[in-house]
Amino acid sequence: MKKIILFSGFIMAIVFSANAQTATKLKVSGNCGMCKSSIEKAAKTAGATTANWDMDAKLLTLIFDGKTNLDKIETAIAAIGYDTEHKTATKASYDALHECCKYDRSSAQVAEIKKVTLVASGLTCSMCSKAIFKALSKLDFVEDVKVDIEKSMYILAFKSGKKVEIDQIKSAVTDAGFSVQSLVYE
Repeated sequence: MKKIILFSGFIMAIVFSANAQTATKLKVSGNCGMCKSSIEKAAKTAGATTANWDMDAKLLTLIFDGKTNLDKIETAIAAIGYDTEHKTATKASYDALHECCKYDRSSAQVAEIKKVTLVASGLTCSMCSKAIFKALSKLDFVEDVKVDIEKSMYILAFKSGKKVEIDQIKSAVTDAGFSVQSLVYE
């Protein structure tokens, strides 16, 4: 009986952790009701369970689970022509927007990424950790890398005035022979 209770508790813990949801707000440029519909649809297509864009505040309120992440959602929104805090839409996708949706890009400010916390996977020893540290330190926009070896966690600080490229951070870890388990930026 004790084993059944323990097993049931274990299963419930797995179910609850798999359904853990993240809530966040994100700045997204846009103008009108058509923008609202497009932005919310792109976020949901990228895995958000809830997406609500406030046209006046230019804020997208999101709820998503572990099946997606903020980077994927922002990439999907930028792909349809809207600049977000950390992603800029290509000129072609912006130009494809309906005339009423073309927001003023000169006033749309993409926030500067101040810190990235990255958890890597595939590490087996301290040499693995050093390889990732070296790869991240070589990026021209990285000022400092702090390492928590036990958690395989890297906290990156950046040089002022340099553009932070999330894709380059991921590539540096991958090129070193490891994978990015999670990446959160502020």
